[in-house]
Amino acid sequence: MEQASDTYSRIEHPDKCRDLLEQLCEQGGARLIGLSPDTPSLAVVLMEVVPGERLVIDLTALPAVAPLLESGGYDSRLAGRVASTLLRSAPLGGWQRLSVPGRVQLACPWPEWLEILHRRSAFRAELPTRLTVPVEVLPAGGMRPFAGRLLDLSQGGCRIELPAGSASELQAGQVVEQVVLRFPNGQQIGLRGEIRHRQLNPDWKAARFGFAFDRPSADLERRLWFYVREIERESARGAFGGDSALAPSPLFQAGRVAQAGDPSHSHGRDYATPMARRLARVALYLSGLAVDLQHGNEIESARLSWHSDYLLGLLDEERQDLLFAAHCLVDDPPLIQHCIAVAVRLADLARSRDLPNELVKAICACALVHDLGKALLPPELMRSESLDHRQREIFGRHVALLCERLGRCKWLAEPVVRGIVEQINERLDGSGYPLGLQGDQLGELARMAAVVDVIDAMGRPRPDRPEQAISGVYRQLIGREAQLDRRWLQHYIQRFGLIPVGSLVRFAEGDLAWVERLDSKGEIAQVRLADQSSMRGATLSTPVSGEELAALGPIEGIVIPGS
Repeated sequence: MEQASDTYSRIEHPDKCRDLLEQLCEQGGARLIGLSPDTPSLAVVLMEVVPGERLVIDLTALPAVAPLLESGGYDSRLAGRVASTLLRSAPLGGWQRLSVPGRVQLACPWPEWLEILHRRSAFRAELPTRLTVPVEVLPAGGMRPFAGRLLDLSQGGCRIELPAGSASELQAGQVVEQVVLRFPNGQQIGLRGEIRHRQLNPDWKAARFGFAFDRPSADLERRLWFYVREIERESARGAFGGDSALAPSPLFQAGRVAQAGDPSHSHGRDYATPMARRLARVALYLSGLAVDLQHGNEIESARLSWHSDYLLGLLDEERQDLLFAAHCLVDDPPLIQHCIAVAVRLADLARSRDLPNELVKAICACALVHDLGKALLPPELMRSESLDHRQREIFGRHVALLCERLGRCKWLAEPVVRGIVEQINERLDGSGYPLGLQGDQLGELARMAAVVDVIDAMGRPRPDRPEQAISGVYRQLIGREAQLDRRWLQHYIQRFGLIPVGSLVRFAEGDLAWVERLDSKGEIAQVRLADQSSMRGATLSTPVSGEELAALGPIEGIVIPGS
């Protein structure tokens, strides 16, 4: 229903009338209104607009209406919608039939004026690329925030572009505590809402979300309408052929807000090292793949093959740079970070055992996707701090859900899929899932993969427990030899060290540093000093090694990132 405050305004300027009618002619949707109480509206075709002279309509589909108009006994108007603007003409008369073979067409004199109405609830102001309004999305349930940019705004909702990684974590129907819009002049507004739809961009580099606002107060509605009008005004002012005489909108005139949250920039551009910025390409692929799986699609064989080769190329180029880079993907979803970390370490461990290249590639590919079936589980299940028997049974289905989507990847040998995807969560004592296999039922690949998977998972926070430092992880696992293969645990520690690359350490003088490189004996050879305990937003020093490293003194302990 139309709001009482929404009223038509009259336009008499010939050029503005011409522009509106020409747009209506081009896009269709014209109607005749006011013929009679019984026939309030009839769809017609606006065939021709001759500015200042006449309008031509086609009534071939409604030939009985033509005599009524020709008789002059009925008042009628032309109406329609241009974008989100409703328009209607002055009363039309003087209709004359045109001689067009096979068609029923009538012409009338040019209307004296038009009336227009912007429907506030429907009007949507789109932002051209030159206007950037950063947005922060704060999901309910304690999920991490997401930064992006505003695409359009209405009183009822908005569309936002976010990094592709958000698409696997945010879903239609999900409640959002706040959508915060921050305009360049410093003004901001926060609104509660719900996600109505999402769509990945064709290149999988970003995702677009539609949000519906949750009954904003009268004050917020007034502010929203002000912002909608100012966006439309500024867009028109700067458009090609726009009215340059309009004064700039104050919303876009102050110092520009930092654009770090703009997802249109290359994903991972701000990551700490060049290798991390290159590895972000794999993270971007996996985030898009998670959404593709949620849409019911299978894993595309060629894309998985290409990204597996790409990751192995980075590993062959410089393994320690890649091991460190796997800890720098702080803007990617935790699920994606875990898959990449497991793939990097499994592939490196497989390389160290001189396994054939084709087998290493298959191991890498399976590890990259091994946990993506979790993206197909109910989000509330993944956020639960404790699971009952029924919930654990549902949780374990993520393995089968993923295996169902691997049918097109014929180059993945069945034993590799079985070992890395199907059995990575099984344990030697039968306490794992989904089948509760044990002992000799588990092959070497499953034993190796389980060690890598568990060590990385224990170093990351979960709803039911906090993350642990690597020293604590090793201590626990040494006491769990009934579950994990002792030989592969020893191989892991020998390969990656007691303080692996990517660990955060504190030196005796209080300096925090990320371990970037180990020597041949597994001792720390190079670090990056940090200004905080979290990699997100941290400033890292240039590499520190040799005498400069020795001057930092002994290591006081391993620090849990973010603590």
